[in-house]
Amino acid sequence: MYLPAAGAELERCDLAVAILGRFVSRGDFDYHQTPVRVSLHIVHGGEGSVTMDGREWRAAQGSVFCFMPGCPVAYRDRGARAWRYTWINLVGTRAREAAALLGGGDRPWCRDDLQADRVGPLLDEIQAVFRADDHSPFYAQAAAWRVLDGLAPRAAAPDRASHLATAVRRIIDERFAQPLKLGSIAAQLGFDRSTVFRRFQALYGCPPKTYLDRLRLDHAAALLRDGGISIAEVASRSGFASAHRFSKAFRSRLGVAPSRYRSRPDA
Repeated sequence: MYLPAAGAELERCDLAVAILGRFVSRGDFDYHQTPVRVSLHIVHGGEGSVTMDGREWRAAQGSVFCFMPGCPVAYRDRGARAWRYTWINLVGTRAREAAALLGGGDRPWCRDDLQADRVGPLLDEIQAVFRADDHSPFYAQAAAWRVLDGLAPRAAAPDRASHLATAVRRIIDERFAQPLKLGSIAAQLGFDRSTVFRRFQALYGCPPKTYLDRLRLDHAAALLRDGGISIAEVASRSGFASAHRFSKAFRSRLGVAPSRYRSRPDA
């Protein structure tokens, strides 16, 4: 399936998916070609081999192999294990560069460590959109970047965990005035609640809830010093569910009621 109405403007963009194909072999598939475009093949089932640039690779379910323009290729399945794969043609000024980033070099490649299973639903979506010709002018470009993002290796668990506390703090800093639950933040980041709690406390020396309360109270104190809005409004803008809860938390931390704090000359 070619992207409907795809013209020269696609060749001039950074990156786009111009063609998507679905292939199911009947066995004993054996093909030779010299590609004219960058082409990614995502193997869904079966087993075979790909010969490119003087090297042969095995390609089975979960493999991704890439053709580069001008480099002859030969690929074949193994009779009883017929291939099923999706192939997409990448076009644009950065097509070769983008494919090289996935494969680690500007030559044809085959890899088994990419996230092929993550892009299955996206490939189905692209097929449906191309078939229906129901898309924005930017769909082909957006789809290409989404495919690359889906295939790119995820950060290793230890690396993700090392950045977890920072990510939690950033979420709290940006959304402290909204209702926040540690469990929801943990789910958003793909970790369990106890891991988030431990990592945050280890880095910042306090639980996430304590940090959130301090942030809210600091913001509330600033609003009180500025004056001009009610205590209830200060509580709402600072993320507290009610003026009563806000007043109780404020008095506990600063030793004075919000109304008294605002009236103090040295506030």
